[in-house]
Amino acid sequence: MGKSTQHLYNWPRFYEALCRHGPNLLVGIDEGIGEIIEINATSTDMFWSEGLEACLAEGAAGGSLQSGVLSALELWRENVLDALDANFGIELDWELVCIDDTSPLIDQLVEAASPG
Repeated sequence: MGKSTQHLYNWPRFYEALCRHGPNLLVGIDEGIGEIIEINATSTDMFWSEGLEACLAEGAAGGSLQSGVLSALELWRENVLDALDANFGIELDWELVCIDDTSPLIDQLVEAASPG
């Protein structure tokens, strides 16, 4: 990311928090699959993509870190669904798996993404 937007957010801290809290924000998955997601989110970069930081940066540049966090979470959800299918042969219904955008964990992610 360019220097002009990097000071508006803290990518490393956000990504660490995303890997820790992201699995708990997914709705529409059973416990066993949730465990697979949690293990892989905290021990690999299986659900990472370049677009994640771009989503966060865009929201931050637009003055809404929360918007950037929610956008990054949506892309992360897509990455999870793609990776489960590609790596484990687990196909989940994209319409049923969503992010709980009312969870207090969203505020924790926004705090983690905040600069400083």
